[in-house]
Amino acid sequence: MDEIVGLMGREALVTDLVAEIRKGKHVILTGPVGIGKSAVLKAALEKAADRIELLIRLHDHQAKGQFVDMARQMLAVGLLTAKELDLPAEFHGMPPAQIDWKAIRNRVNRMSMRDLTQAIIPALARSESKPIIAVDDLTSLTPTQMAFWLAIFDHAQVIGCASEKKNRVRKLWWKMKEIEVRPLPAEVVRAIVKKYIDIKGVLIESPDLYISHVIKQAGGVPQAVYDMLDESGKERIIDKRKVREMRHEAGISYLDFTPMIMILGAVIVSMRYVGMGTGDKTLYIMGGLGTALFLTFRFFVFKGVGR
Repeated sequence: MDEIVGLMGREALVTDLVAEIRKGKHVILTGPVGIGKSAVLKAALEKAADRIELLIRLHDHQAKGQFVDMARQMLAVGLLTAKELDLPAEFHGMPPAQIDWKAIRNRVNRMSMRDLTQAIIPALARSESKPIIAVDDLTSLTPTQMAFWLAIFDHAQVIGCASEKKNRVRKLWWKMKEIEVRPLPAEVVRAIVKKYIDIKGVLIESPDLYISHVIKQAGGVPQAVYDMLDESGKERIIDKRKVREMRHEAGISYLDFTPMIMILGAVIVSMRYVGMGTGDKTLYIMGGLGTALFLTFRFFVFKGVGR
């Protein structure tokens, strides 16, 4: 699929990210899950490869796993030593290529984030060129983990992705230039689907209906486009019924009734006070009944969503 659609519609975004990488800035790519942040990051790193002397690429979604993988890659290139990782003496002085990661992985995994950071930071500091650390996901960081990453920032250029910028680690975001990855425009999705149909030779009863349905259901999310094309591509013939049955979570939108409910609650409560002030017993009683019903409704709604 990637070789067919490539990064259609993301060329300008990749160019902007390459420019920031060459400036040496820390960058955070933001956008919902499946929007293509990692794909844009990968393309930009490949395009800027001529300016990157040392790249550490982290795919793990958890901070501990990211630091363990960072240690593994730094050990492999000789930037980090076995002694700094407190490995057995038999590994000390051994050429990086001869160290079997499987033999030491469990020992490194047992190291705390603090110990890993104390080993990694000095190694990064003595690097002749400033390393670039590219991280697929920084969403789940905690304030404690943020402190370790901030220490990394002083000795390496960090390019990361996050589906959500949580306020509890906002000090991290302050140091990073944000580039938002937005949903693809409908015309770009249309071009992707047409290209896929032409190359794959998919038999479709109504191509226009199929294309418009993918556009609607995908919501401009590349992963959703990929999923729908891949799934429908397994069919020998795609008729109108199959097109209408195609669904994707990205195309589902939810209405937020919270403001309306709050206004309704305020109106009901105010009826009670207005009735009290004007001496209107009917309005007072209706306001009281309405308040009771509203609070009961609120209780069951909150209970239903697990709050």
